[in-house]
Amino acid sequence: MKNFKSLIVTVLLITLSFLYATPVIAAEIIEYQEEPQEVPVSSIILRTIEVYLDGQKSPLEYAAFIDPTAKSVISLNDCSLIFGAQIEVIDTRLLLRKGSQEFILEEGDYWRLPPAQIQKEEISNIQLDEFYLPMRFVAEQLGYQINYNSRVGAVILRSWDYQGPDPDFAPLEPPQLPVTLPRWGTLADVPVFAQLWPAENIIAGYFTSIANSAVPRNQNILLSCNKLNGIIVNPGEILSFNQTVGRRTTQAGYQYAPVIAGNRLVPGIGGGVCQTSSTLYNSVLESQLQVVERHPHSLRISYLPVNRDATVSWGGADLKFRNNKPYPIKILAQVYETYVVFAIAAVE
Repeated sequence: MKNFKSLIVTVLLITLSFLYATPVIAAEIIEYQEEPQEVPVSSIILRTIEVYLDGQKSPLEYAAFIDPTAKSVISLNDCSLIFGAQIEVIDTRLLLRKGSQEFILEEGDYWRLPPAQIQKEEISNIQLDEFYLPMRFVAEQLGYQINYNSRVGAVILRSWDYQGPDPDFAPLEPPQLPVTLPRWGTLADVPVFAQLWPAENIIAGYFTSIANSAVPRNQNILLSCNKLNGIIVNPGEILSFNQTVGRRTTQAGYQYAPVIAGNRLVPGIGGGVCQTSSTLYNSVLESQLQVVERHPHSLRISYLPVNRDATVSWGGADLKFRNNKPYPIKILAQVYETYVVFAIAAVE
């Protein structure tokens, strides 16, 4: 019996020594994490801008620009220099201090660009910082007045005690159109039209020709364009062409010009306004806004491709669209030489 017990103990010891001597191979558990996708730096810059403080241009070490949400942003470094603020990075938050003022920017309230990505981006003559802060929010928190001059692309800052004038910007020369242009097209195809609004953050636009249009018809188009020009549509809002332009009457300055009634052309007050609505409609399409209501003409029209028109009539057919962007948009409309030109711009 003793020999048997000794044998069992020996076997157990050998087994234990074998187990401890043999390396244990554990299954490596890897938690899958989706790597964040890099957003190209060039895609977040709608346009670069200049900054003026108390009437003087502020030298910037890094580019300031309008971001995809149509807000002006400034680098952390330049923010500290211009506003005289101390900025501290705390985990994912930015703490800003100036005198007795103190506030925090949470993650998502500012841009953070990966340094490696900044270095690999090929954007000529643009130097970028790692952190970018919302300029309007920071300026107003620190007691500055802020305005944006969209014509020249400049942010105008005024200290609370500054009594001097704002900078004076020279007027720009009107754009020179090519000798030959198509009867219709996008501002992307003929970018010279965008020079009508050189400092606007244009999303897209469209133009149509009125070269063969009579004077009364052109007058009606001009009046309706003036009603639409500069209109701002906030996120989620719906714009109605009829409600914005108003009723077309002789008291409002509209004249008799051909209108489509059924399958024929007849004289009518406000003839030609449908070219205004149709050019706007194509700008809406090019800007990828949501069309809520649109009606085609009963006859083929000559100033646009097939199925790209939008007829309107007071008390009847209307053109409506919704601003589905996360920022306000502005309608830009102008009769320039022999063209009706519309553009949709993002508003800072």
